[in-house]
Amino acid sequence: MSNNIFSIGLSGLNAAQWGLTTTGQNISNAATPGYTLEKVAYQESSGQYTGSGYLGNGVQAVTVTRQYSQYLTTQVNNTQSSSSAASTYYSLISQLNNLVGDPTKGIAQGITSYFSGLQSVANSASSTATRQSLMSSAQTLADQINSAGQQYDALRQSVNTQLTSAVSQINGYSQQIADLNKQINIASAGGQQPNQLLDQRDQLVTNLSSMIGVQVVQTGGNYNVFIGNGQPLVVGNTQYGLQTAPSPSDPSELTVAYQASNGATQTPANMQYLDNSALTGGTVGGLIDFRTQTLDPAQAQLGAIATSFANQLNGQNALGLDLNGQPGGKLFSTTDPTIVANARNKGTGMPTATIADGTQPPTNDFTVTYDGSKYTVTDPASGQTLGTIDPATATNKTINGLNIDVSSLSGAQSGDSFTIQPTRAALDNFKLTTSNGAAIAAASPAVTSAASANTGTASISSATVTSNAMTSDINLKYSASAAGFTADVPVTVGTTTYAANTTIPYDASKGLTVSANGVSATISGTPKDNDAFTIAQNKGGTSDGSNALAMSKLVSAKSLNGGADTLTSSYAGYVNTIGNQTNQLKATSTAQTALLSQATSAQQSVQGVNLNEEAANLIQYQQLYQANSKVIQTASTLFQSLLGMFN
Repeated sequence: MSNNIFSIGLSGLNAAQWGLTTTGQNISNAATPGYTLEKVAYQESSGQYTGSGYLGNGVQAVTVTRQYSQYLTTQVNNTQSSSSAASTYYSLISQLNNLVGDPTKGIAQGITSYFSGLQSVANSASSTATRQSLMSSAQTLADQINSAGQQYDALRQSVNTQLTSAVSQINGYSQQIADLNKQINIASAGGQQPNQLLDQRDQLVTNLSSMIGVQVVQTGGNYNVFIGNGQPLVVGNTQYGLQTAPSPSDPSELTVAYQASNGATQTPANMQYLDNSALTGGTVGGLIDFRTQTLDPAQAQLGAIATSFANQLNGQNALGLDLNGQPGGKLFSTTDPTIVANARNKGTGMPTATIADGTQPPTNDFTVTYDGSKYTVTDPASGQTLGTIDPATATNKTINGLNIDVSSLSGAQSGDSFTIQPTRAALDNFKLTTSNGAAIAAASPAVTSAASANTGTASISSATVTSNAMTSDINLKYSASAAGFTADVPVTVGTTTYAANTTIPYDASKGLTVSANGVSATISGTPKDNDAFTIAQNKGGTSDGSNALAMSKLVSAKSLNGGADTLTSSYAGYVNTIGNQTNQLKATSTAQTALLSQATSAQQSVQGVNLNEEAANLIQYQQLYQANSKVIQTASTLFQSLLGMFN
């Protein structure tokens, strides 16, 4: 009997020791990342049959279990992925917002200074100092635009660098998970779960979730890890490595692809690229979203502003005369649209593209995809279809302000695609074509005047020039008897063209606008018989600043966004868009951080170590240990007493 009591006491002593060991393990790992609370599972030992019934044989420790909640852990991982993506996106867009958000140093101030300088030239057209001051303002603006392009390029390179680093970490985590799958299966063969390895694997999945959104499927003790719509990272003991490679649609940007399983060098034709839809969540998702939703569209928008500015100023300068009396030339240059053939294209040839109206360029990039019969044009940022081109009916079409011609793509294959960037490169390539202030065509090629002998109250407006092609003066004379004017050259009024020396009816209540050779002027008021007006070529008009004045008024011309915005309001909208996105991402990041904290707290309430509870467990197991020691001591005393009876 004492032997049975001794065995029972010993089993209780072992159970208490298991409890003390496990409690000590919990306490020592209370601050260990990924550690899951452990508890000993006890069960009563099988009884021994006797004629008086089954006698107990004590207790046994069955296993040490983790207090693991798959639901709470999955919730933490998903929230971790969303929080990391929002944090990464916010960090990058904050940098962009800081670059464009200074109203005293930004491009808006440069544009304003340039137009103010044009006003000064208009007031003092013959002053070479004023002209050179304007050229200095133009160079400052060009430097600011170039600097913006460099900053965009630097941010794009930063995304590439961070993406490469993130993919390297993903490979490290996924390889460790694959290795742990193997180790866990081996260690579990004896029937017990290796809690320490399970904790390590769960922590790696959490770390992986901070890099990219993942789904975990448990099969046969393995963690099979997938991204996107089921693209594998880990299946059993096999890891599918990732790599970064130049995007086939834009070599300046890196994208993610699978590594070759045999380590062979891959070409774009055989490389398995991952679509952006698979690269969601985590640092990678934040990087991709920032680049596609903010960086690329914002650079295209700012490039459109720079392109419109250059074309508006060049166009108006071409309508005037420079300081040497010659028609004005270009003051600024940008660049033609950039066209990139997808590196995986099977066909040959390239489409061509030109901006339909340089003063109103498109503010987005384009993707042109061939399906075997027609070309579909989409916006890569939004995925919106912008139009189609059917070569069976026409090989060229103007879509969203871009002239696209596919006539040179006779060898295109189904699936071939092309990226067209109308204005993204405009920032880096924006420059002055001259530094000579004399090139500013401040003077109008035409001037108007009324004869000094006129007796009526009629007057003539300043000349409006739409084409610098005037080759002769226009002399207008009023005849009271004919109730109209005659001109010594053919002129146009509205849609009617009048031959030279024919009567042009005049209604004083409506006035008369005549035009010829790209020049027009309006007569208004009541003329008298033989009153005369002239629209003459401006010869030697170095002090005339009327065209410079017209150039300065372009600051308020609504030419962008379909005629809704001026240059300055469009730039303000560009800055505001980035600012609003930054504020939204800040709020999103803050909210996701709070959700992650809540999810982590919920998980830790189940899986985490509570030191107060563990302290109570220590006392409990200590008392259990002491009590079972007393049982053993009692059994020993009984045994000694029994021996004493026979001595």
